[in-house]
Amino acid sequence: MRIIFVQYGDYGEAVERFEAGGEETYFAQKYSVEYVARLNQELGPVTVVCLNANAYDKILSNGVHAIGMRIRETGGERRLRNLLTNLEPTHTIVATPLTGLLRWLSKRETRTLPLFADSFPRGGIRRYFDYRHLSRVLNTDSFPWVANHNINSSRDLARIGVDPVKIIPWDWPSSITPDGYAPKIKPGASPFKAIYVGHLSRAKGLGDCIEAIGLLRGSPEETCLTVLAGTSPSDEFATLARQCGAWELIHFITHRVPHPQVVALMHEHDAVLVPSRHEYPEGLPMTIYDALCARTPLIASDHPMFTGRIAHEQSALIFRAGDPASLANAIRRLQREPALYASLSQQSNRAWESLQCPVKWGDLISRWLRYDEGDRAWQLSHSLASSDYQ
Repeated sequence: MRIIFVQYGDYGEAVERFEAGGEETYFAQKYSVEYVARLNQELGPVTVVCLNANAYDKILSNGVHAIGMRIRETGGERRLRNLLTNLEPTHTIVATPLTGLLRWLSKRETRTLPLFADSFPRGGIRRYFDYRHLSRVLNTDSFPWVANHNINSSRDLARIGVDPVKIIPWDWPSSITPDGYAPKIKPGASPFKAIYVGHLSRAKGLGDCIEAIGLLRGSPEETCLTVLAGTSPSDEFATLARQCGAWELIHFITHRVPHPQVVALMHEHDAVLVPSRHEYPEGLPMTIYDALCARTPLIASDHPMFTGRIAHEQSALIFRAGDPASLANAIRRLQREPALYASLSQQSNRAWESLQCPVKWGDLISRWLRYDEGDRAWQLSHSLASSDYQ
């Protein structure tokens, strides 16, 4: 076999960081790095093409061939197609919904697994036609399996027209659980401490968090906010924070923080904010899993990908996406209602268990690579059309 992964995320950087004694920067990163290395040893060779990395081309110490490129630069997809032509893969795993690339792969003699962690937000005639083209490609016989991260994102694939029989929801294996921390009884000492972990993005809801902190300024429920993004704030967010009078209440962590420390940091705070707006193409963010493992009450938006996966006043407080006043009110409730606070923390274990998906990332890939008669039966039993997800 000649196996190629096409993905965002710099595989070469991660391997070298781990060799130097560094930690994971996101959930299950070490697991996926080690799985790819095992594939290279057992079935290889394996090449990982990293679409958002500076240009490089090298064989790593674990034997995996890693290539960095910038897909969004002019001519990026053409260069990617030329690269894949030269590499001549027998099996290609595409971790992002690039319709043009998938259409091109469907006409070549390579088995391809679309393995996404994406949702497909509604809105606009252009999105409608983009999704229509994507679903038509994915419904061809070239792609017997199409995978997406967890159940709601998989249902979103079905909504845009992909055959549910071929869709398989997947998840990462659990390296941490809520058993690592005791439930909390009440919020910490004043001021109330909230934390946001994610990209510095309006669509991700950071601006709404900043405005909510401004609305609470000077009140008995005044709240400070930690923003963990691994980079400095842009002028846009710094200006917004000053305009809201919230600048002194916000702390930006601008360096990378290892994943285990992220969960510990969440536990030290009083609330974890997941404020994604509807237009942000969420799957089911690992921040939700991490918050539940930290036993810190979760405040999340009503993003469609969260519907049915987290429940208002049971596993989280839900607020209207894009509405800073609604978010501020949810923060107030956590401070004013200690029984609600304790209940959310206590039920985090049950909420975390309800999010678990039976199909794990590595098992899915291994079965797809093998794809014998038993694996075909396994696929059908775990597809979105099976009774497991009804």
